Amino acid sequence: MMKSFYRTMLMLLILAVAGLSACSGSANPQEFPAASADPAASLERWALYAPASSSSIPVILAAEELGNVDLTLYTNQDQANTLFARGEVDMVVTGLSVGVDLYRNEVPLQIVNTYVSGLSYLVTNGEALANFADLKGREVTVPFAGSPIEEVCRYLAAQEGLEWGQDITPVYAPFESSIALLKQGQAGAVILPEPSVSLLQGQPGISVSFSLYDLWNQYNPGGNGYPQVGTFANRDWAESHAAEIDAFNAALSKAIAAAQSDPQAAVETAAGSFKLPGGVLENALSHTHYQLYSGGEMQSHIQNYFQVIGKPLDEKYTQFYFIAEK
Repeated sequence: MMKSFYRTMLMLLILAVAGLSACSGSANPQEFPAASADPAASLERWALYAPASSSSIPVILAAEELGNVDLTLYTNQDQANTLFARGEVDMVVTGLSVGVDLYRNEVPLQIVNTYVSGLSYLVTNGEALANFADLKGREVTVPFAGSPIEEVCRYLAAQEGLEWGQDITPVYAPFESSIALLKQGQAGAVILPEPSVSLLQGQPGISVSFSLYDLWNQYNPGGNGYPQVGTFANRDWAESHAAEIDAFNAALSKAIAAAQSDPQAAVETAAGSFKLPGGVLENALSHTHYQLYSGGEMQSHIQNYFQVIGKPLDEKYTQFYFIAEK
């Protein structure tokens, strides 16, 4: 009976977490009316879409703090992208790679922050592994060829003297399929994001091996992970709403600090937005690494990440960043 419960929970969140790695879901968005609050009393109301994933808990807290944000949690990445591209949504929270792809396809946007720097783990069927060297000669399942997860795996494997595709064989499967294969013993090692990891943790034969965040920091001393999730604004809207963007970044920074200092309280506040047990949400929150970057610091953080993985952004991306005028 417990297996059926967790299987149901896994299915409910698969589509939500997939959007963070450029995969799409197929459920209707859930809207949350903003509460009234003094900080945003003089600011215009605006629409924000964010993924229905535990990584959005600080976003939910920030929206409640501001009071002028119409927040919708989505599980369909394609639908969110379309609404945003049409200008029907002012800002959208999504994976960095999704925003970059939209920009490449000439969607007029600017990134206003990155705030998640670590949420993916290697999950194995059997014993826990310490690093990529332990995966030599084995297969690892990742979402799709060229995904952000694969690019980081390729880089980290190289730091350990291994060639991705030769010493370690990638297998491609969406999160839903890879989780099923892992549980059936047909996949030995899978890279997954939270909260999928927390739902699998503790199940018979399943081990949470290592986080990509920890390995990244090991090979980049002084670092704090790499940018994975951010907030993107419609460019025309951003030009006339710098105050709203600044207020959101300030509220999000405050929400991150609150969630990190008291995860239980943060989950209690946001739990009504999710169909997941509070314990799973709290564990996922505690195992997600948050760090807000905005302005010039954000630009440097993003440029450094793409430089490190060997995919530097060229001069075409000068308008990609929202840098408020002083």
